Amino acid sequence: MSFRQTTVSGFPAGALRSAELEVVAIPSLGMKLTNLRRLGGREWLWRSDQIPLAPPRAGASYVETADSEGWDECFPTVGPCPIPGAPPGTPPLPDHGELWTATWISSVSDTSQGTTLVGSAKGAVFPYEFHRQITLDPQEPVVRFRYLLRHTGDKPFPWIWSAHPLLNVQPGSVLSLPGVSQVKLAAVHGRVDLHPDDTVSWPGAIGGEAARFTFPENGGWAVKAFGDLGPEGRMMLTDPRMGERLEFVVRREEVPQVGVWINCRGWAPPGRVPYYNLALEPCFGAPDRLDLAVAEWHTAQTLHPGEERAWSLDVRLFGGEVSPSPR
Repeated sequence: MSFRQTTVSGFPAGALRSAELEVVAIPSLGMKLTNLRRLGGREWLWRSDQIPLAPPRAGASYVETADSEGWDECFPTVGPCPIPGAPPGTPPLPDHGELWTATWISSVSDTSQGTTLVGSAKGAVFPYEFHRQITLDPQEPVVRFRYLLRHTGDKPFPWIWSAHPLLNVQPGSVLSLPGVSQVKLAAVHGRVDLHPDDTVSWPGAIGGEAARFTFPENGGWAVKAFGDLGPEGRMMLTDPRMGERLEFVVRREEVPQVGVWINCRGWAPPGRVPYYNLALEPCFGAPDRLDLAVAEWHTAQTLHPGEERAWSLDVRLFGGEVSPSPR
């Protein structure tokens, strides 16, 4: 079995390894992924040098206490917000959803399809089971994510989902979203030419050209935007300096949208110094707040009693040389 126990910042973790890739997850931190890389290649997941990994606390602000590194799953909302249709005085949905503070059950197996890490968690506000399966292909540099959402109650509820990988970028990193020609803005920091709720061209209005956005040397701004994915369902991030590329691939009929958080040293949680990072987020529904996705953007999903929804995401890594793990 291509699996080993390890630790990350003192937390017990599991490392999955194939002939070309390594993925590391921390079950006790909402199944957060902390490493995603080719063996000997660059680390794609961003790490904060200001917010350390810490045990999750229900009711805490994600951006102030858990926006530390890696890949989380956000469900049934991303931004904190009132529960749509709930009576006055009902506690709101938490920051970045429930899964990062949930108790996950996990297991690892080795099959002909590759080494697989399975994790599942149950809802607190809404009645559901959320399942995520991560498999490292034994032959190709591919990580296959498989998701299953199951309603376990007796009343329908609205929801949105977003993968939440924080990616390591620097000036010169290149983002491409084939087939996406316009995006709607949800948040703007440090730009006077852009405003929330604007629908603008992609990537021209953001500062890109020739169907790609290159992270600039002189930043000082950040935006969150949403777009409908193109027919290929592909999203690409390239590091020209290292000669490496990361690709996300989904089926557009399963995962219709992508959220893009471009932070060019223009934002940080209160009391922190701004930095560069990118959240490239295949998602159902926009913007990040479920109540707005229901009432204003009309993009929220509804899950009915007994219903299941399944979707997939493939992550492909290109370039790099094989060498021992840095951890």
